[in-house]
Amino acid sequence: MRPPDETRLPPVPWPAEVSPDHVREATTRLLAHVGARVDPDGALREQCQSRVLESALALTLMARIEPSRGAWGVVPPQGTGLNSAARGRLLGFLQAQHDAPDELDRVLAKLAIGRATGREAADDDVLIGKLTDGVLGAAPGFISGRRRMMVYAVLSVLGFPLPPEAAPPADQRAPTDPMHSWAAVQQAAVLLILATATGVSNEATAAAQRTLLAVDPATTVWEGYVLMHILALHGLAGVPGQEETVRDGVRTLLRYQRDDGGFPFVAAMHNWCTSTAGMGLAAAGAPRSLLRTMAGMLVAHQGGAVRPSLSRGAALRDGWSMSTDVALNDVDDTSCALEFLQATGPVAFGDSVRRGVDALLAVQGDDGGFPTYVAGASSEPCMTAAAVNALTPHPRTAPARARALAFLADSQLPDGGFEPGWSRSRLHTIFRTRLAACGAAPDDRHTAQLAARIERTVRETQNDDGGWGMQPGDPSDDISTACGLITLCYGTDPVPVGRALSWLLDRQDPDGGYSGPPDMVGPRPFPYHFPVLTDAPVLLAYGHVRSRVHGGAALLQGVA
Repeated sequence: MRPPDETRLPPVPWPAEVSPDHVREATTRLLAHVGARVDPDGALREQCQSRVLESALALTLMARIEPSRGAWGVVPPQGTGLNSAARGRLLGFLQAQHDAPDELDRVLAKLAIGRATGREAADDDVLIGKLTDGVLGAAPGFISGRRRMMVYAVLSVLGFPLPPEAAPPADQRAPTDPMHSWAAVQQAAVLLILATATGVSNEATAAAQRTLLAVDPATTVWEGYVLMHILALHGLAGVPGQEETVRDGVRTLLRYQRDDGGFPFVAAMHNWCTSTAGMGLAAAGAPRSLLRTMAGMLVAHQGGAVRPSLSRGAALRDGWSMSTDVALNDVDDTSCALEFLQATGPVAFGDSVRRGVDALLAVQGDDGGFPTYVAGASSEPCMTAAAVNALTPHPRTAPARARALAFLADSQLPDGGFEPGWSRSRLHTIFRTRLAACGAAPDDRHTAQLAARIERTVRETQNDDGGWGMQPGDPSDDISTACGLITLCYGTDPVPVGRALSWLLDRQDPDGGYSGPPDMVGPRPFPYHFPVLTDAPVLLAYGHVRSRVHGGAALLQGVA
């Protein structure tokens, strides 16, 4: 994601309508805003904000283990250990989502409140249709089957009858296909939820129960993954003899309740926040001492936390996970950490970089693409672009990069975009792919065509106000506009660059940061929010302007 070390492209002329002083001031303020949040050990630690999906499932779980209590607000029986104040705050959080901007949030909150209070809504069928269509419509093709089963599981715990196709086959066996540990636990939880609802018991359900018990949900939120913890408890709630495990698991869950009453997607993403913010800081000219401290923190956590793996497939060794206490490494975190280390100290951190590069190469697919988690899983365009950007500074990776760029060219859709990745914004994969194309061989015509289609679609989908929305026609937002601006820094026309810069300059908050809607999703298509993940791409965009727009480095000199 960082500006390439070298590019054959001529710089974009500085847009006449944009004041360099204004850009310098905005960059300085944003640098200070992000840099001040880095801890002395180099980590950028932020809490994930509350989300409706986890909160709705938590509310229905509490109602499920107190079925005789009726409406909420009633003190539970003595000895249950459940906190009625916590439940009241949770209900309040969901009631406040009545006018939430995201339709899926509104739907889930309404369905969960109806389930917990015993009040069915007249439009339940309409709400269910919106939930199903919204989730499946935003899922990549290769996970659509699994995502449909998850929707059915959510509807089941919300108290709705399931269609016949939701029932697991009576003769189903435990799966053996390549799958990372989080997906294995999710699949086990979904299977048990559906099996309980449809009265199925077989070898696969027994294996699913063993998987869920292996993550010790009574005492631990495994991998800090709050959503998976709640789904696991729902799965075990239908198993005779697991009542105490579920009650203890709810008490454990309450440790993660936020001040607003809701629950987050995950506990933390220290590595991801540190590396992505670090690349923005590096590109925009932050002090080297700060960058080296951040890089040292990442090196110290290479390889992920030590924990038995539940993955079915070769895991990404010597890579990075999303947080310091998470064992599951992934291509995205590994690629971003490698880019940041390369930008900060390619010699000082050379051994760590070499091992990370080897880790990426080991999971490249036969089709040239890269999966998110384990070797043998489906390749994804966004992960492939991320890997190429991390591998570009290393000449020995040229054959692997050529195969990856060919995969990207073959994966491009007719409109110039790509299948949904881990962002709601279409521009996220687009800008990373455009940067990956900068490292192509001079005679690589397919990649040149790929880049030309990207530039064309980004120009054509720019809104009248100068920004971009997450999808064509959507209102402009901070993250998508930053991604669009970065992409056009590798074109030739200063006019759309200037319009995008003006949009971002006008949207800066008084504290120097940016506060637009979140784009990152997990599981797809549900967005989660860490505030710095809005600031980081805008800071990165200012860094690309500094690097690529003619005279930017001189005009923005002294920014830090």
